Amino acid sequence: MQPSLFSIFLDYWCNFECKHCSVGSSPRTIMPMPREILDRAFEGLKDIPTAKVVVFTGGEPTLRLETLLEGIRMTKERGLRSRVVSNGWWASTPAKATEMVRKLRDAGLDELNTSYDDFHKPFAKFNRIVNLVRAAHEAGMLVGMGVIYEDDADWDAPKVRSELCKGLGISADELADWVTILADHPAPTGTGSGLDVSGLDAGIRLDTGCGEVLKTVSLHPNGGVKVCCGHAQFYAKDLTAGNLHDEPLPQILQRAQGNLLYWWIHMLGPKRILQRLGVEGNYSHICHACHELLTTHREKAVAYLAAHRDEVMANDVLLSDTMKTMAKVLVARKDEIMGRVAAMTQKGRPVIPLVKAEEGTGT
Repeated sequence: MQPSLFSIFLDYWCNFECKHCSVGSSPRTIMPMPREILDRAFEGLKDIPTAKVVVFTGGEPTLRLETLLEGIRMTKERGLRSRVVSNGWWASTPAKATEMVRKLRDAGLDELNTSYDDFHKPFAKFNRIVNLVRAAHEAGMLVGMGVIYEDDADWDAPKVRSELCKGLGISADELADWVTILADHPAPTGTGSGLDVSGLDAGIRLDTGCGEVLKTVSLHPNGGVKVCCGHAQFYAKDLTAGNLHDEPLPQILQRAQGNLLYWWIHMLGPKRILQRLGVEGNYSHICHACHELLTTHREKAVAYLAAHRDEVMANDVLLSDTMKTMAKVLVARKDEIMGRVAAMTQKGRPVIPLVKAEEGTGT
C-alpha cells in the first residue's frame, strides 16, 4: 500500500450535472481549493518517494484554469507525471480544443482523461470528444477514455470506439496506439445513489482486494486526505485519514499505513468482508461494495474487526489468498489485458489507467 497516485480535487464545481456522479458535482456545488492547501499538498509530495503521478480532477478542473496550470507546473518541477480529468466542455470546435490543449501542454501536462456515455450525452455532443482526442494526439499526449454503462446503454465502449475512429478517420488499431478506453458500471453513490444497479454485477473483480486503498490518495478543498479516489470516498468517513490543516501529508500517510481496516479492504476486499459478516449481495462496482461495507454495515464491520483483530491480521492480511485470486482474474481477462498492453507499449509508451464520492480517522 505505497502511495503513488495523488488525485487533487481543485473544486467540486462542474458545468455538467450527470445523474451518475459519485462526487455530487453540479453547477451549484462550488468549493474551490485554497492556494494554502494546494501548497501544503505539494510541500508534502516532495517527501513521499513513492509518488509518481498527480491527477487534477473535480468537478471540472478547467473551470479553475489558472490554479490548474499552476498545479501542472508544480507537478513538473517535482519530476512527477501529471494527468487532467476533464469533461471536454471547452472542445466545442477544433480550434478551441487545440487552444486549451496547448495551454495544458505548455504547462507540462502529460496525460488527458475524459469520459462519454449516456450520462454525459445530455450535456455534450460527441464531436467535442473527437475534437479533444484529436487535439491531445497532435500535442503528443496519451488519452484515457472512460465509459460508464448500464445494460441498455446506447453509448457503450464499442460505440465510443467506433465513433472516435469515424470522427478521426483512423482504424481501431491506430486508435488503440494512443487512446485507452475503459468501461465500467456505475456505483450508486452521490448523485447516482438513486440509480437502479440491481441487474449489474462486477463479477470476478469483486473477489480480490482493493489495490487502490492508500495507493491512490485524494486531496480535497477542505484539506481532507482520503485513502482512495473511488465512489465511496465522500460517504464513508473511515476513508478520510487526516487533514492538511492539522498535519503534513507524509505524517498522515505514515499513520494510515498502520490502519488495519485499510489493510483488510486492500487484501481481502469489501465483498468478501461483507460475506464474512454474513451479508450477501450483488454489487455493480467494487466501490459499491465498499460503500455498503463502510456505511450500511460499518458498525458490524468495526465490531468484527475489534473481536477478531489477530485473526484478521494473520489470515486476511499476512497470509491472504488475494494474490491467488488476483492471478485468477488476470487469467480470466488475459486477452483483454494483453491487448491493451500490446497496443500501448508498441511504441514504448506506458499503459495509463483511468482515474477514476465525511470525515473520520479509520479504525
